[in-house]
Amino acid sequence: MKIDAHAHILACGAEPGATRFLKEMSRGYLQATGVLPADRPLIESDWESAVELFSPISPQFCIEDHKQVGVDRTVILGVSPSDYTPYGLRGTLDPLGMTEVPGPASLDKGNDYMAALKEAYPDDFIAMASVNPRHRTPGRAVAELERAVDDLNLDGLKLYPGIDQYSPDDRDLAFPIYAKADELAIPVMIHMGLCSASDPSLKYERPWLLDDVGRCFPDLHVLVCHAGWPWVDECIALMVKHPNFWCDVSYVNSLWSRREMFEFLHRCKRAGVPLYKVCWGNDWPCFEPLKDLYDKFVTMNEEAEATGLPPLTESEMSYLLGGSFELFARL
Repeated sequence: MKIDAHAHILACGAEPGATRFLKEMSRGYLQATGVLPADRPLIESDWESAVELFSPISPQFCIEDHKQVGVDRTVILGVSPSDYTPYGLRGTLDPLGMTEVPGPASLDKGNDYMAALKEAYPDDFIAMASVNPRHRTPGRAVAELERAVDDLNLDGLKLYPGIDQYSPDDRDLAFPIYAKADELAIPVMIHMGLCSASDPSLKYERPWLLDDVGRCFPDLHVLVCHAGWPWVDECIALMVKHPNFWCDVSYVNSLWSRREMFEFLHRCKRAGVPLYKVCWGNDWPCFEPLKDLYDKFVTMNEEAEATGLPPLTESEMSYLLGGSFELFARL
């Protein structure tokens, strides 16, 4: 089974904060690739060519885009609720009524929206809840996680410590959530590495901050999103040290060339990380067409001769393209 381990859906918050966040996230990449002017500071009219980036993402578009490249299932990630950052009301919202969750769009319904999508498209989506211990209280976040799994049947948890402004090794804020996830035997995905919006805190996005999580919760399945870029060596070290740590290559699948990705995977192997601990993902909807990213990934073995490194085996490619996530998520 082929699985895209990292995708987003619906809206990430209310206007105008959601658009501000997405502009900050995408500005540098779009300038570097020539979509936006790179020879001067941007003005508001420059964004007209990229306005489609800020529209809510429909489940039908997500499914169709993935089916075109032969992906069987897509991991859709909830966005944790917050109302205390410069981005206003941030969290999974359904402003256009793409789900059947009744009533006006609300941050309190984020996990309900994800559950509705999973129920409507059970063969297409693996749906992850999200909570935030700084939204109201850690106790409320723990209770919401329990509801999301026991009542809504969501498949796991996605956390955003740097964006939500707490340390992932905070004993009072984060550890109660890990404890509940451990009790529920669900997998936990954690955004680690650069978030290129201006407000998220880099000091909370270093992968090494997850070391105590692995030490204190050795049975908890943890996935380091984005390979912790730019601190990929810290991510590799965590996977070497902790048997139940994985990573995905979302976002870096866009940043890196085919050769850089091929060499990264061999770097993992040399360090003692078998490739059943690395998951292919794209941070969909991607900066590039999904087909381009998929083709770049599945043709990596063409770099073997130029690099002097052995081709990845058929078994390793099968893990990367879905089997690794199945192990992580206990599917």
